[in-house]
Order: sequence, then structure tokens, then C-alpha cells
Amino acid sequence: MIVRQSEVDLKKALGVTFKTLATGTNIMCTVMFYEKGNVVPFHKHLSEQVGYVVDGKLRLKIENEDLGIIQSGDSYLVRGNMLHSLEALEKSVVVDMFSPPREEYKNK
Repeated sequence: MIVRQSEVDLKKALGVTFKTLATGTNIMCTVMFYEKGNVVPFHKHLSEQVGYVVDGKLRLKIENEDLGIIQSGDSYLVRGNMLHSLEALEKSVVVDMFSPPREEYKNK
């Protein structure tokens, strides 16, 4: 299966624009486009989330801990059902993988 980025629509959730790319039974790939100043408020979801910062600089908080600044080349893990938030310190692009896939992010 191939999903071409040019063939999927931009979506918006929690103030961030993104595209849902390949999605399997147990995993989903998304690309998130953050504008400087975007703040994703604390939230949680069932899915475990692994992210890779392609470009930019962001601040990541998980539960009550400020994990500091993540930037191009860094990756992170947010376990399922953990409160987390993200602030874009500059324009950024992040690839996020979710397992299991998030139903609300699936392409129709």
C-alpha cells in the first residue's frame, strides 16, 4: 500500500494542521505542521505515540514534567493515556506514529 501525501487532505485538530498518511491495523503515520506559537493543550488518548521532529523546535510536556526542547532529529515517546502537551517555538514539522491508530484521524 502506498499513500501519497499529495492525495490526502489537510486536517486540523487541537489547533494543528496535519495529514494522515499510511494506516494499518495496528499503526498510523501522520505528519504534523506546526506554526510558531501553536500550543497543543494537555490531552491524552489511548494510543501510544512516537514522534520524530523533521524540522523545527518545540517544547514537550508529559504529565507534570517539562521534558524541555526537542528539535530537528530528536524523537520522543508518549505512552497511551498519558497527559501531554506541545508548544511550537518555531515553525515545525513532526512525523507522529500512533498505535493503535486514532479513529478520529483516519482518512475517510
